[in-house]
Amino acid sequence: MLVLSLLTSLFATWLALTLLKPVALRARLLDLPNGRKQHQGAIPLIGGISIFTGLSVAVLSALPVDHILSTWLLCSLGIVLLGVGDDAEDLSVRLRLTMQILLTCALCSGTGLHLENLGNLLGLGEIHLGVFGYPLSVIAVIAAINCFNMIDGIDGLLGFVSMVTFASLALLFGGHENHFPVYAVALLFIAALVPYLANNLLLPPFKQKVFMGDAGSMLIGFTIIWLLMEGTQRAEPVLRPVTALWLIAIPLMDMARVTLQRIRLGKSPFAAGRDHLHHILQRARLSKIQVVLLITLLASIMAGIGLLSEWRQSNETVMLAGFLLSYYIFQSAVNYLDESGKDLHSLLVRLNPFTQTVRKMPAKSGSK
Repeated sequence: MLVLSLLTSLFATWLALTLLKPVALRARLLDLPNGRKQHQGAIPLIGGISIFTGLSVAVLSALPVDHILSTWLLCSLGIVLLGVGDDAEDLSVRLRLTMQILLTCALCSGTGLHLENLGNLLGLGEIHLGVFGYPLSVIAVIAAINCFNMIDGIDGLLGFVSMVTFASLALLFGGHENHFPVYAVALLFIAALVPYLANNLLLPPFKQKVFMGDAGSMLIGFTIIWLLMEGTQRAEPVLRPVTALWLIAIPLMDMARVTLQRIRLGKSPFAAGRDHLHHILQRARLSKIQVVLLITLLASIMAGIGLLSEWRQSNETVMLAGFLLSYYIFQSAVNYLDESGKDLHSLLVRLNPFTQTVRKMPAKSGSK
């Protein structure tokens, strides 16, 4: 049954991608190149709508939809519509934040979930938030939405990095019968991402590129933080809150670094810019595919550490200290790379033994 659901999610997303392209052209739901956006031509912003369509069809047709799933679906619809509005009209930061707060409150109310227990982070016993859990839940959801939105800057990057998180969550939810619906949602989201990535990267049979748009990036962040709360805040949790940090480490660290840097420079944290990790790696002369592979590898390593630590039930204080140390190293390395203007491409070529061997081989001359 689950296999059929996965195929439904994949096919419905593929069909939506195909049918919505002419609609996007007529509605002018297009991403146009400018000084900050360096792609060529007008690109339809239908990735997020298509993913939500495929995901919704699969969930409604294959899963027992209770008040929890229905709340998530309705709130996700609101997030997607907000994203479409932002893609079309470039909504103000105040309006976006207001709507995100309202949708977060609706999600918490409808699912009965909020951040209440942070686990034994300090080694002094579990930290219960009490009344502070509700405002911190709003902050957590908005942070998750925006950290995934901020890495959506190169073809395939957001899709592959979010796949790492969804796959990690599926591994943790799998085998827990009480968590089967959210386990299925994580897998169905991966299935929906497959045709989008194929279209975004122009793999056959797709010939016209599409972008995720804010509708897609906000949907991904919103769904991931909901799944993390389902996994950490229920009566029978499948992971500890500190593990959640490792599963979204790279998007979270990059958002924190950029936000702190912009505040220090007197800029708005919500302003558009080219100061994210993927921009810095591109300025270091890495190709787009190298940037995607490198960031996905980093995300996989961090998620892998989180999974192994969770399965081994490592000390939560040690896990938190390790995460904070990783953030310090990440921030220092990225800032150094940005300020020094190092050429990573040349460095990788020099460090690659295969490349060095090829370069030392004498060139053949003449003809047989």
